Amino acid sequence: NMVNMAGCAHTGSFQVNEHVCYTILNLTCLLQGYYYNGQMQSVLLNQGADTSTQLTDTIVVELREPLAPYALIQSSTHLLQRDGSVQCVWPPFVDTAYVVIRHRNHVETWSAYPQILDASPLNYNFTVQANKAFGDNQASLSNGSFAFYTGDINQDGVVDGLDYNDWETDNNIFANGYLSTDLSGDGIVDGLDFLLWETNNNAFIGLVTP
Repeated sequence: NMVNMAGCAHTGSFQVNEHVCYTILNLTCLLQGYYYNGQMQSVLLNQGADTSTQLTDTIVVELREPLAPYALIQSSTHLLQRDGSVQCVWPPFVDTAYVVIRHRNHVETWSAYPQILDASPLNYNFTVQANKAFGDNQASLSNGSFAFYTGDINQDGVVDGLDYNDWETDNNIFANGYLSTDLSGDGIVDGLDFLLWETNNNAFIGLVTP
């Protein structure tokens, strides 16, 4: 090394560009029970679980293999924005998978077909057509969008009397807070939740999978 007049060794610098890859899913979906007056509600705020006015609730996003028994590839929990958007970021991998969404009181919903996941971000919007879900298993909303069916309180894959029993128990004690029986997401368990359950119960709504 050469030494300059200040007694310091000459130094050089160089830049290292590190390309970090991720597998990214940009997802859009709506929850029927929480949709009111043109948008989803601030459910976490209403139920006392968060202070944000922009969040609706948490959802679980799963990726499952395209062939039976549809083994789980990835599973992660995400915060769903009120506009229905959420970005899922995973370590890099390449696979073809069904996109599966689970929520604490809505019917589990699968993408219509397996999707290719690789280094390019995947954009998947359930809301534009009922047939974006496997079996067209979505509810039609007043604005022309589509949403996952509500009412599966006990998460057994069907909206039925067992869910009603859970709702009735909380309704009878005027329950409020972060509760799956609050189907409307307004923070209290009451008749509005019953009406949501009743509609889907009468329509025999349940899980539809490959």
